[in-house]
Amino acid sequence: MTLNSQSRELASLRLYEAETSVETIALRYGLEASAVIDFSLNVNPLGSPPSAIAAASAALERSNLYPDINFQRLRSALAARHELSEECLFFGAGLDDVIKLLLQAWTSEGDKVLIHIPTFPRYELEARLRGCTLVVVENDPPEEISTAAIARELTASDIALAFICTPNNPTGATVSNDDIERMARRHPDTIFIIDEALIYPSEDGAMPLARKHDNIVVLRTFSKYFGLAGLRIGYAVAPSSLVRVAEVGRPPFNMAASAVCAAAAALADTTFLPACKAQFRNEVAWFLERVASIPRLSIRGGNANMLLLDIGDRDPGVAAAELAANGIVVADATSFRGLEKHNVLRVSLRGHAENLKLISALEALQ
Repeated sequence: MTLNSQSRELASLRLYEAETSVETIALRYGLEASAVIDFSLNVNPLGSPPSAIAAASAALERSNLYPDINFQRLRSALAARHELSEECLFFGAGLDDVIKLLLQAWTSEGDKVLIHIPTFPRYELEARLRGCTLVVVENDPPEEISTAAIARELTASDIALAFICTPNNPTGATVSNDDIERMARRHPDTIFIIDEALIYPSEDGAMPLARKHDNIVVLRTFSKYFGLAGLRIGYAVAPSSLVRVAEVGRPPFNMAASAVCAAAAALADTTFLPACKAQFRNEVAWFLERVASIPRLSIRGGNANMLLLDIGDRDPGVAAAELAANGIVVADATSFRGLEKHNVLRVSLRGHAENLKLISALEALQ
C-alpha cells in the first residue's frame, strides 16, 4: 500500500502526548501504576464538583435513553451565564471535537488557516486533515504572542480562519481584546477563533467581542477548572449564522447525557471554582519559590497551574525520561512546534504532597 502525500505528511506529525500514559510509563520502568504521578496534562488537582458527580451518576441510571438532542438545560445555563442567545452556542465532546467540527463547517480544501506557534497542536492537525493550507506565524520570543506578525500575515494572505490561543498553551501568553478586535475589524472576511480553554471561567475574556462581532468565535471547556476532563465537554460561542452552518455537520447526540448533566451541575455550583482558584494561587506561589532555589531551572511561562520550565543545558527528552523512571511524568515541550530548540518541560501542578515529589525529582535531575 502506498500512502498519498497528505497521509505521509500526517504520519510525520507527533501523536498528542501519547508517550505520557501512566500505564505506559509504569510498564516501561517496572513501576506500579499507583506510584506514577502525571504532571503532563492540565487537570484540576481538586477533582470534580461533588454536585457534578452526583448529576452524572443520576444520568447513568437512564443510560437506556438518548441524551436531550439540544442539551437544553446546559444551553440555557450557559446562555444566561454569558448573556447571549441560546442560538449562539455550539457543543462538542471536548474542544478537540469542537475544533474539528468548526473547521469542517467553515473551511474548504485549500483555504488558508493561520496559527501561531508554539500553541495547542490540534489546530494544525485538524486543519491538515481538512485539506487546508497552513499559514504559520512563529512567536518571537515564544513566551509572547506576536500580534504584529499575525497582523502582517492577515494583510498579506487571504486567511479564511485564524486560531488565537489566549492564554496560550503551553506558554500562558495572552492577547488583549483590543488587539483581537482591531484584527477582526480590519479583516471582516476572516473568522477568528479565540481559544480560552485556560481562562478562569468567571472571566469575560473575549466573550464581549463574540457578542459584538460576526467573525469572532470563543472556545471554552469544562476540562480544566471545572474538573470534568474525563467527561469531554467543550463549547463555542459564535454568531448564530455560523452556528447554524456548523450544526449541519454535528452528530445529533455527540455528548453523553452524563457529561451534559455534570456540566450543568458544575455551572450551578458556587463554591467549587473559588476554592480551586485559591488553591492554584497558593500552590503556584509556593512552587515558584521552590523552583527559584534549584540551579539551572527557571520558569519560562505558564497560566494557573500549568507552567513551562526551562531546564538550562539539559536535554528535555533525557530529563523527561529520567523523571519518568522515578514515577514523575512531565511533557517534553519540544514536541510543540516553535519550541524544538528550547530546553523546556511543561508541568501541571497537582496536590501539595504530589508537588513536593515533583520538586524533589527536579532537584535530583542530572
